[in-house]
Amino acid sequence: MKHTFYIPALIAFGIMVSQVQAAGLMVNGVDLGSCKSYFDGCNTCSVMENGQSVCTKMACFAAGTPKCLDTPATSETDTQLTDMENSKSVKDLTTDFKLKTFNSCANMESVMKNFIKDYYKAHPYNGGGYRGGGPIMFEQGMMDKVAVPSVTSSDAAQNISAPISATDISNTNLQVAGVDESELIKTDGTNVYFYNSKDHTIYVAKAFPATELSIIKKIKIPSSFADPKLFLSGKKLVILSTKYNNTDYGFRYWFNRQVKTVVVVYDISDLNNLRIDRYYETDGNMSESRMIGKYLYILSNSSFSFPYNIYYGPEATLDESKFDTDFIGSTIKPQKIELRKTNVDSEKNFSQKGKLLPYNLTQKDNAICSDIEYVLPDTETMKKFDFTPSLVTLSIIDTSDATKETKTKVLFGDVNQVHMSLSSLYITSNLYTSYDFRCAPGMYCIMPYYYQGQNTLIHKLAIKDDMTSYTASTIVPGSPLNQYSMDEDSTIGNFRIVTSHSYPNQSSELFVLDPRLQILGKLSDIGKDENFQSSRFIGNRLYLVTFKQIDPLFTIDLSDVKNPKILGELKIPGYSTYLHPYDATHLIGIGYDTKTNQWGGTQNAGVKIDLYDVADVANPKQLSTLTLGDAGSSSEVLQNPRLFTWYAKKNLLFMPATLMTNANDVNEPYRNKNAWQGTIALSITTGSGVREEARITHIDSSGMETKRTEECKQYAKDYSKPICRKIIGG
Repeated sequence: MKHTFYIPALIAFGIMVSQVQAAGLMVNGVDLGSCKSYFDGCNTCSVMENGQSVCTKMACFAAGTPKCLDTPATSETDTQLTDMENSKSVKDLTTDFKLKTFNSCANMESVMKNFIKDYYKAHPYNGGGYRGGGPIMFEQGMMDKVAVPSVTSSDAAQNISAPISATDISNTNLQVAGVDESELIKTDGTNVYFYNSKDHTIYVAKAFPATELSIIKKIKIPSSFADPKLFLSGKKLVILSTKYNNTDYGFRYWFNRQVKTVVVVYDISDLNNLRIDRYYETDGNMSESRMIGKYLYILSNSSFSFPYNIYYGPEATLDESKFDTDFIGSTIKPQKIELRKTNVDSEKNFSQKGKLLPYNLTQKDNAICSDIEYVLPDTETMKKFDFTPSLVTLSIIDTSDATKETKTKVLFGDVNQVHMSLSSLYITSNLYTSYDFRCAPGMYCIMPYYYQGQNTLIHKLAIKDDMTSYTASTIVPGSPLNQYSMDEDSTIGNFRIVTSHSYPNQSSELFVLDPRLQILGKLSDIGKDENFQSSRFIGNRLYLVTFKQIDPLFTIDLSDVKNPKILGELKIPGYSTYLHPYDATHLIGIGYDTKTNQWGGTQNAGVKIDLYDVADVANPKQLSTLTLGDAGSSSEVLQNPRLFTWYAKKNLLFMPATLMTNANDVNEPYRNKNAWQGTIALSITTGSGVREEARITHIDSSGMETKRTEECKQYAKDYSKPICRKIIGG
C-alpha cells in the first residue's frame, strides 16, 4: 500500500517526503514502520483509512527529525499510568480560529444557538447575571435623555480673539508616528485641553502666550461617564468614555448592554460658541482607541452572559426547548445611537426640554447579520480553552464631517492587546489551556504544537480611511506584555511580536511574521528564567529588558528576518518598564532601581531613569543613571507611557511621580517618613547625563513627619515617647 502526502508548505521549503516502501512508512528517509500518527519534521500528520496522510500546514523555516507519535502496543515497562496522563498533554484542535461571516440572520441564529448550547455543556457553572425587562432601547426615553456634556464660559472667554499658536510644543507620546492615542491632556499650541477627575470637568486653558494664561472654557462631564479621554484633530475636540447605566434590558439579552462606549465630537473653531457635532453611543466598554488624521477608530467590548431564567445554579440543566423559544438572534447584535449635526430641516428630529434642536437622531444595529465576522470554538475546543466570548465593535468616525454616519464592524471574539499601524489593525486575544495542543488541519499555524498555559490568537485587519477588511489569523506561543510588544515593519509590512511564557520554562520569544501572518523567523529562550519587563522596536533593532535579580538589556538584530539574533547584552541593577528612543545611538529607560531585602530577596527601590549608549550594539553601555525616591516610589509613566513627555529640542523630560523618603528605621525598614507628589523635570544629555532640574507640586508636604508624630500622640500610651509606626507608612 502506498501513502501520498499533502504537504505543500514542506515542499516549498525544500523538505522531501518519500512514499511508503515495503518496510513501512518512510518520511524524509526515516522509517516510521506502521505508524498512524507522526511528526514529519515540521507538521503533525495522521494516516487515514484510505492510506493518505493529512497534515497541518505550518510553513517551516527549519525542519526537525521525523518521529512516530503512536503509543507502542507492547512494552517491557508498564506505562498505563503515564500514558493515561500523557494522553491529555497534546490535543488536536478541531477549530481553525479564522474569522468567518454568517450567511444570513437565520444562519447566525442557528450557529449562535448551537454555540451557546455547546458553551453551556463545556462550562456549566459559568452562568451570568440577570438583565431585567424592557424593549430594544439604549435608554428608555432616549429622545429626552441623551447625556451630553454641558459647556460654561469663564469671564476670560467672552471675547476670544483669533488664536496665535506656539510652534514649539510637545504632544502625546506615540508608539507609531501618525497614529494618535487618547490621553487626559491635549494641546493645539495655543490652548491646553485637560480632564480634571476631581470635579469631572474638562478645562480649556489658554496657554500661549504665557502672559495670558487663563481658564477660558469648562465642559462639565456627566457623572455616568467614566475616565474620559481626549483627542484633538484640526478644529475638533473628541471626548471618549465608558458609560454605565441602570437601564433594564430584558432577560433575552445575552450580552451586557448596561455598559456603553460614548464619543462626543465638539467643533472648537469658535471657542466663544462651542458646538457639539456628534454624539455617538454603542454597546460595550471602550477598550482601545486610535486616530489617523481625521479618522477615529474605537474598539468596544460586550461581555457574554447567561440569563438567569435559563441558568439557575449548580443543579440546573439547560432547558433547550425554552431556550430555542426565548433566544432571538437579532437581540445579540450590538446597537448604536447617533446624534449628528444637520442644517436640513427635514432631518431635524431631536428635541430637548421641548425645543427642536438642529440634530438628526438615529438608532440601529451595528451590522447586518451577514457582515458579522466571528470565530467560535466547538465543544471540544472550549473544554480545552478558557475561551471568553464577547462581541467586539470597531467604530470608525470621520470627525471632519458631521453628516457622515459612523461605520461599524462587529467581531465575535475577544480583545486583549491592540497594535495599529497606518494601514493595519492587529487584535490579540488570550487563549489559555491546561493541555498542549496542535492546530486544526487546514489552519496555517506558525508552530507544530503549542504548550499548555497562555497562548495568543492574532487577527489582522487591513485599514484604509473608514474601510476595513479581514486579512489573516494565527496563534503565537505565550502572550505579549503590552502594545510595545508588537510592531509592524513600515517598509515591508512584517509583523514582529515579543511574548513570554512560564511553561515549560520562564522565558521570552520573538516571532517575525509576514504580511499574511506566516512565520519568517523566530528567536527563543530570551532571558531564560527571567521575567519580561519591556521592549521597543526601532527600525531593524529590538531592545528587550528581562529581570530576575539584575536587568539584562538585550540588543537584537532584525535585519535578517529569517534569523534574528542577539547582538549584545548589558547587565545592571534594576530594570526598565519603558524604553524610549533618544536619538539614533541612544536609548532612555525608565523603571525601578532594586535592592536586596532583609530576607535575601530582591525588591523595588526608587524610580530609576537611565541613558543607554547603543552605538555599538554588541556592547551596549549605561551612560548615566538617576534614582528618585526610595522603596514605594512610583510614576504613572511606568504603566502609561503616554505620560512620558519628552521635549526633544531642549532635551527635557517631564514626568509625574510619587516619591517616598524612607525613615531609616532599623526596626521597621519599610517605614517611610515623607512623601512627595507632583511633576519632575529632568535634563538628559549625552554630555551631562540624567539630571533633575525642577519639581512642581500642588501639595504642601513640608513638616509632614512632625505633624504626623503629633497626630499619633493620642494613640500612644506614653505621651513622652510617642509610638507612631504603623499609621505613617507614607
